[in-house]
Amino acid sequence: VQTRVDIWQNPLDPALYDQAGGSYQIAQGMFTMADGGVLGSGFGQALLSVGGTQILPAAQTDSIYALFTGEAGLIGAIGLLLIYLLFIQRGMKTAIIARDAFSKLLAAGLTAVFALQVFVVGGGVTTVIPLPGVTLPFVSYGGSSVVANFILVALLMIVSNHARAAEQTQGGVI
Repeated sequence: VQTRVDIWQNPLDPALYDQAGGSYQIAQGMFTMADGGVLGSGFGQALLSVGGTQILPAAQTDSIYALFTGEAGLIGAIGLLLIYLLFIQRGMKTAIIARDAFSKLLAAGLTAVFALQVFVVGGGVTTVIPLPGVTLPFVSYGGSSVVANFILVALLMIVSNHARAAEQTQGGVI
């Protein structure tokens, strides 16, 4: 744990940068995001290799946000975060309109898990918090993560559907 905290606090420290399991991935993610600028370099055009050496290894995992920021720029990164915020807002609205306590807790809990994933990956890649290795929902590579997030969305949709159906039978409009 101490190594992860040291890497988080000093990602450009040469001693940490060069060691196995060190800060190379985080530092290269920072360079990739900076290379994207405001408008990005274009999809598929991010600086990925120099002289045959891959700049951002394992970019499809938890560093996908750095690669996306490099390709879509600051504008694209903010856009992706706004999409996540919209999803989180709709999940919390579902929790508010749910009729029974279980549905309220289920919707709020699932939305909180989703929001936590987004915060942890976004914060970890931008070095706001230590990077723990969590996937970015619906963006990172990983079959089980995608399946789990689709189940999360399906459960939220079921809760929302039941809440809206109950509201319509009582004569209210949502």
